Amino acid sequence: MKKLFLTLIILTAVISAHTDAEALTIQNKCKFPVAGSVITVQGNVSVAQFRLIPGQTKRMLKGFNKMQLKVRTIPDVYDLEMLKITSTEVDTPDSHIELKQSPQGIKFSVQ
Repeated sequence: MKKLFLTLIILTAVISAHTDAEALTIQNKCKFPVAGSVITVQGNVSVAQFRLIPGQTKRMLKGFNKMQLKVRTIPDVYDLEMLKITSTEVDTPDSHIELKQSPQGIKFSVQ
């Protein structure tokens, strides 16, 4: 009985250690690479930078404290008409952001 109880405790610890921690996930659905940064809203401090090729998904800030973040992006292209900096704010680092192409620049879809 003691072995069964010990096995259940160890199994529970292993399973809980492998659950996904909160992380900011950014997915590029544009036809061009996108560069950007993640900053804190309150302190205006950069906490991460990224460059995503089309179709790439990146998880960052895993286990980061709950705070309001701002994501700024810019297309990584040579067409000067497309070079518009866009940004959005997220309330928690546990968010999924999809970057989509539009005539006005990059659109954000936050979940």
